[in-house]
Amino acid sequence: MIPNPAQPRSWRPDKRFWMSHLALPFFAAATLLVLLELTSVDLWLADRWFALEGGAWAWRDHWLAYDVIHHHGKQMLIAFGLALLVSIALSFRFDRLRERRMALIYLLTSMALLPACIASSKRFSPVPCPWDLIPYGGESVYRHNFEYTFGVAQSGHCFPAGHASGGFALLAIYFAAFFYARRPALFLLPGLIVGTVFALGQQARGAHFLSHDLWSLSLCWFGALGLFLLFHPGRWPGSVVRDASAQG
Repeated sequence: MIPNPAQPRSWRPDKRFWMSHLALPFFAAATLLVLLELTSVDLWLADRWFALEGGAWAWRDHWLAYDVIHHHGKQMLIAFGLALLVSIALSFRFDRLRERRMALIYLLTSMALLPACIASSKRFSPVPCPWDLIPYGGESVYRHNFEYTFGVAQSGHCFPAGHASGGFALLAIYFAAFFYARRPALFLLPGLIVGTVFALGQQARGAHFLSHDLWSLSLCWFGALGLFLLFHPGRWPGSVVRDASAQG
């Protein structure tokens, strides 16, 4: 049931919201990340990529992995951010956009802030890229991510995954659409698809392990959730208050 949008908005996250958006994702993310930290799955997958490319990172400078996915992928996100900025400016003139202004500001903030925080954190990360490791032609010895000592690092800077975070930040589209779409879960697809393509492109280049990308996915999801709540979505103009049976 969706109440009349004209009624006073009083939405607050209930138990079902916390379970589906925080507890279950946290349990899933923690389980996967701990397993990756305790096993050699990262190395096993990197070995497969390396062997598939003929015993070298043949896709490191490949036009598809580097030019299209890495370089033009960034440009695509910048263009989308500029489109959001223009939409926010136009919301002061057009009523339909005015009702969505806070959702657009939230989305733009998430897309700018989440990748920036992840990219900035890499300054303190000594974790190397796969292409830096001895088995793949580099000079570094492989260790699990948290076997390193984190601080201002002179080398490494490959954890978590910066490029994939730009794609996974699009998960915020789901929260921006939460009160406006009949099936908001469909709006998870842009973030999951673009983030996964970016992640696979970087893994094929030897730039990241699987765990690097899953850390970025997790940070973007929980960051988008936190910002969503900080933006007081229950008071967004034009939003539809959903009861417990309609959330998710």
